[in-house]
Amino acid sequence: MKNLIKALLLVTVMVLASCEKESISDELTTADLKTKASVAAQKSDETIAAIVGKNPEFTLLLAALEYAEITYMFTGTDQFTVFAPTDAAFESFIKDNTPNNSLSYFSPEQVAAVLSYHVTDGRRFSNSVVPKNSPRQIETLLGPSFYVNSFAQIDTNDEDLDKNASIDLRAGFFNIPASNGVIHVIDKVLVPATN
Repeated sequence: MKNLIKALLLVTVMVLASCEKESISDELTTADLKTKASVAAQKSDETIAAIVGKNPEFTLLLAALEYAEITYMFTGTDQFTVFAPTDAAFESFIKDNTPNNSLSYFSPEQVAAVLSYHVTDGRRFSNSVVPKNSPRQIETLLGPSFYVNSFAQIDTNDEDLDKNASIDLRAGFFNIPASNGVIHVIDKVLVPATN
């Protein structure tokens, strides 16, 4: 009964908040309303590593985790939020950044650093990732932050939101619960801005 009351209160707050001046995309509003009321409480029996390992969209992410020897981080009980690039995102990144079209062009330490830039501590579902108004800063395990706007676009440089990537808001790609965190699928590999 308490969960039902909380859900009704949350829906009421979301309806009132939707009357604000700044609009957000219909796609995000729909995805957000469907996920906010119940997803944060959900957990899977599978770890992030297990979900990545069985998903055909993440074969190159799994290969990168294994190459960098950091898969173990996502098999335990520590809670993480992973912004997971698809295979297409990795293929594009490797094609654009290596002369030999191979992840082995980079050292395991370099790959670990880039992957750490896709992870933040804790379970962060839609309501704490995608803001309603001003860009939200996401601090990463690597150290540098990135920003997410109300359209689920990611900027690796600053709050001006020159889009570097987008979170995939389709059902099954956003707010994927794991026993040790949550996964949001993204369409590009994120690289921290350099001075």
